[in-house]
Amino acid sequence: MPYIITSVTVENNYKLRLIYSNGGIVVVDFTPIIRQGGVFDKLGDRDFFSQVKLGEGGRYIEWPDGLDFCADALWFEAHPNENPLNLSAANSIL
Repeated sequence: MPYIITSVTVENNYKLRLIYSNGGIVVVDFTPIIRQGGVFDKLGDRDFFSQVKLGEGGRYIEWPDGLDFCADALWFEAHPNENPLNLSAANSIL
């Protein structure tokens, strides 16, 4: 089941509030991502960060210059126990 973001809101301190079509709410702190540097440096500029918008069909969030994050990946980052890749890896060890 694909996860669909219906709303993205910029909060303080480089956080985004994502509302999903299933009613779930995820608050993502982008500070650790910004600290990685490289292509993520741009996110450290508050004006640039505030330009976030929903991508096509709510399947991702995006900024100018092609910087984007997948809705599924953001959901599973907040809900790792729901990630089928994590579950299958854990089950194969048992």
